[in-house]
Amino acid sequence: MTRSFNISNPRLDFDDYPDVLYRIHLDTSHTLYDSNNGFECPTRRRIEICNYNQLAEELSDHLNWYSGQDTCFISMFGDESHAIQWARKALRKRKARTAHIMEIDPSEIRNAHGALLPILQVGEIISQYPDLLPDGTQESYFHDEFLALYKIPEEAIMNIRRVYL
Repeated sequence: MTRSFNISNPRLDFDDYPDVLYRIHLDTSHTLYDSNNGFECPTRRRIEICNYNQLAEELSDHLNWYSGQDTCFISMFGDESHAIQWARKALRKRKARTAHIMEIDPSEIRNAHGALLPILQVGEIISQYPDLLPDGTQESYFHDEFLALYKIPEEAIMNIRRVYL
């Protein structure tokens, strides 16, 4: 990318947080999960989300499902039925053997000191910066996607259910 500049902070304002977000965890997910710590991104890399180039590179890797690159983001859905449909599609296509849906309280996505960790709404970012959309994808694919940066602590997970075909 040839652009290099800072953008307005893309993090969602706390007042705009949905009541619940939904994380699908497949047995093949790159994101690490354990019942004591919650979810953690599989990379130790840190980014400055207001830096266009860093955000663009990380989003490009994350939204390109075939990149195989680990990122700082953990995907969530804003709509439960969309999340379940996505999980069932992965099961049908044999991209996973098991799938679980976790109900997430976004107000509890905090670091060890209690500070809120950034949550980004992908559709909003793409609408402001359409050139961040990976080639061959459509904006509608990401309309309902939210991203937690780095981790989702166990305290934020309100409920876990298995998803079946």
